[in-house]
Amino acid sequence: MSEKKEKKVLSREELMDKFAEVTAMTINEQATYFLRSFVTEFSGNFEEVLDLAEEFKKFAPTEGTVRELEEDKAHLFLERRGETLTVKELRDALKEIDLDSNNKVSFIEFCLYKYERTLDDLFAEKDHKIEHLLKKLEEAIALYQTTLAEKQKRDQKMKDLEALADQGGVKGMRAKVELEAMRNEDQLERNKKEIQAGAKQRAAQKAVDQGDPYLEEQKRLAEEKKKKDEEERLKREESRKRLADKAKLWN
Repeated sequence: MSEKKEKKVLSREELMDKFAEVTAMTINEQATYFLRSFVTEFSGNFEEVLDLAEEFKKFAPTEGTVRELEEDKAHLFLERRGETLTVKELRDALKEIDLDSNNKVSFIEFCLYKYERTLDDLFAEKDHKIEHLLKKLEEAIALYQTTLAEKQKRDQKMKDLEALADQGGVKGMRAKVELEAMRNEDQLERNKKEIQAGAKQRAAQKAVDQGDPYLEEQKRLAEEKKKKDEEERLKREESRKRLADKAKLWN
């Protein structure tokens, strides 16, 4: 039997060099790097980290490539989340894991703080082959981000139409008609890609749990129930839409 390969221990300088490379990435890239580093822990709940990244970006400048938040913006971000009372408290917590202390907060720093991970954890060599997990995870991330982008585009269009409708006139009437049509679109079609994103996430988690029949069975039953509940919800929405359409005929 061959001896187990000893893991390489990175020096402080090597850790900081690698960390500088990560903090130079965009927020989305930092989120992906974090998920890749802890894929077995987050592949069943990757959207939590991606949702955090989207929330984080709301406090970032709108121009240029954003990688981190200034302290005042980080303070607002943390205050809204109820994570901590002051930026100093966050900085004190970050010092415990010896990060760059550049008076700014990168997304990867926040993730390490929130999930109580260290730089050693982030850059540690993995004990097992996880390429199949990484492939499924990245497919799911790509679909999540595509779905999110389309949703944001649609929401912005509806916001623009609402503004036009409020102005009145011919353009306002046209905007009102288009807005009403968008609101009455088939819910099943609108939710299709979101459901597909959920399927990718479940596939990634199944790969992580492979080899545990009991756990897989429990998850299968939970997913069946979730699917049934979703089908019932969509039926109720469709029924309400039909009733609303009928009511319009009498107005």
